[in-house]
Formats: sequence, C-alpha cells, structure tokens
Amino acid sequence: MGRYGYRLIEMTEPMERVRAAIAALPDAVVSHQAAAELHGLFRVPRGVASVTVHSRTTHEFPGVVVHRNQDLAGSHVARFAGLPATTVPRTLVDLSALLTERHLAVVIDEAVAAALVSHVEIQLVLDGVATRGKPGIRVLRKVLGVRLPGPERGTALERLGARVLVDGGLPEPEYEFPTPWSSEQRFDAAYPKHRLAIEWDSKRWHTQLDAFGRDRQRDRLAVLNGWRVLRFTWDDLTERPEEVVATVRAALGANRGL
Repeated sequence: MGRYGYRLIEMTEPMERVRAAIAALPDAVVSHQAAAELHGLFRVPRGVASVTVHSRTTHEFPGVVVHRNQDLAGSHVARFAGLPATTVPRTLVDLSALLTERHLAVVIDEAVAAALVSHVEIQLVLDGVATRGKPGIRVLRKVLGVRLPGPERGTALERLGARVLVDGGLPEPEYEFPTPWSSEQRFDAAYPKHRLAIEWDSKRWHTQLDAFGRDRQRDRLAVLNGWRVLRFTWDDLTERPEEVVATVRAALGANRGL
C-alpha cells in the first residue's frame, strides 16, 4: 500500500502519474512542465510530471514534482483534457522560475506566434502575482520589457494601451511623463509637443476616492496649463481599440501646429 492508503500501480507515463496525483492530492492542479505539455507549448521539456498545491500543504506524491504556492487565483486555472491545469499565461509565469532568460524568451515567442497567448495576457497574470523576491519575476519582466511597448515596469493596462497606440499606426508616446507644473505628478503617457496626455483608467485604482480626487485635480491643472487629457479604460482598449486610436489621432491632428 502507498503512503496515503491506496495501492500504487506501476505508472510509467508522466501524465498517468499527474492524473493520479490530481486525484489524490487536495486541490492539486497540473502546472509547470506538465501544464506546458498539456497546452502544447514548444521548447519546454516533456515527460516531467508536475502539479501545484497550496503552500499550506505538505503532500508529496511518488514520481511527481509537487510545487507549492499561495497566489494561484481561480482565473489562473481551467480544465484541459479533463484535468484542472494552470492557464497558458499562468504556466509561463511559473516556468519563468525554472528557465533561463534566453530559454524563457524562446518559449514565449513560440507561444505568441502560435496564438496560444498574448504578451499582455502574460503581463496581466504577472501583475497579480509579482512580489518582491518571487523567483523568475525579474527575468520575466525583462523578457516582456523588450517585447511590449510601454514603461519598463508598466502594468498590463499600460502595456495594452501602448500596444493599441503603436499597432494603430500612431507615434509612440513618452511614458510616465512628468507634468510641466509638478515633477511629482506624472501622466501615464504623453505627446508633449501636442500638449496631449493620456491616462489609462484602472478600476482597481481609480475607484478609490483619494486616487479619483488626485486624478481630477491633475486634469484641472492640465487644462489651466494648456494641456488636454484623454482617459481610456480596459474595456475601451479591448472592445473599442479602433475608437481609441481614432480619438488620439484626431487630438494630435487638432494640435498639429503646436
């Protein structure tokens, strides 16, 4: 009998061991190399049986690498081939702790080229789990930093906004631009020659009363100093990107002489 009270059957295939671990370990999900294999990610070693459980548990399983963490959100898990597994973007975030920078970059490039994931989707998961000292975060930020327009440490919303502008044929703006009247205040993006600022409104921050008040005060100061401010939300960028591009292009054209 095995350690957990069930009889161990000889399992030679890694995915058989993964299925057994999922059945035996509480809330276990397929992750890391095994999830990469499940998703068909290229350039990731095959034949590694790996799952993730909550960090509070101490479970092990014969022939399976058991990872532990406490930041696996419900949106990071879905069912694939009948198994609960980390999504493609979450799998890539997890793999960043195991692969070299060069290897990770190749895996991500292949996944994006195969339309399995987007850079912004990876960034969105990264924003939710990045903590000081978390393995792989620095490497992943570096890999994404040269593949996405926007500020070097920008959020998924800022990266998506930059991508929409650049893909729409607009000149790349200046990011985290200090306002001319206060070096302590910054615009998310700006076209200084046109005195045009762009703010990406996140529900997470802009529904807070203090942040809302500061933003509106900055908007008023912008008007008094001859600047215009355009605000766009995540829904604008994902559902109406052409409208975002058209609005910014029109605003730039209106001030072409400045």
